[in-house]
Amino acid sequence: MENPLEAATLRLTGRDALSLLHRISTQALLDLPPGEERATLFCDFRGRLLHRAVVSVAEDGAIGLRSETPAGELAAFLDRHIFRDEITIEDRSGGAVPEPSGEDERARIRAGGARHGHEIAEAFNPYEGGLAADVHLDKGCYTGQEALQRLITYSSVRRELARVTGAGAAPTVPADVTRAGEKVGVLTSAAPEEAGGWIGLAVIRKQLVSEATRDLEVGGVALTLEPLPAACPVGLPAAKQ
Repeated sequence: MENPLEAATLRLTGRDALSLLHRISTQALLDLPPGEERATLFCDFRGRLLHRAVVSVAEDGAIGLRSETPAGELAAFLDRHIFRDEITIEDRSGGAVPEPSGEDERARIRAGGARHGHEIAEAFNPYEGGLAADVHLDKGCYTGQEALQRLITYSSVRRELARVTGAGAAPTVPADVTRAGEKVGVLTSAAPEEAGGWIGLAVIRKQLVSEATRDLEVGGVALTLEPLPAACPVGLPAAKQ
């Protein structure tokens, strides 16, 4: 998958701008002070990932929004949620975004960072995409909140993001991760290593990740799997951490 041609840099003004973002996204934003920023996620009613954005508040009260999502797409998404709110959306995007360099992509993968169109996709929820820390479970209702809360309450997150490596050329993503011919996950990112082989990220059955299962493949190529550090939602009860 290619990077979006134009990533979003939006400026929101009006008395309801921050409250809109707070009520439709996963993060608590009403207490965000000027000069600081906080990442948040926009999900559908099933808790599936649509967009990720970094929110900031300027000294004049304007709200900044940065995202890998194409600017027009994110602005249209926000506009669909504006009814009687006093909000103006201004596109301040700077133009085309180049494809990340090989080293940048390897660094992102090593860090377990999610990328739009790869781990940030409707196929996954935030817990599967490695973005649990961008979810606040104690802030009240928002789109997808019920589904995301239920996954934690009933310990029903079935897949997890893991780092993988393989030999040969980096596969085209997405690609099925298999075990004995059965699909058990999806390779979402892959980048060639300078010394040969490739490194990637994959969303895989949680049990297989916790067991560091070794008999996994992508396109017949054996994978070495490495679990990523655990991330927890904000406001998660101590008993669930």
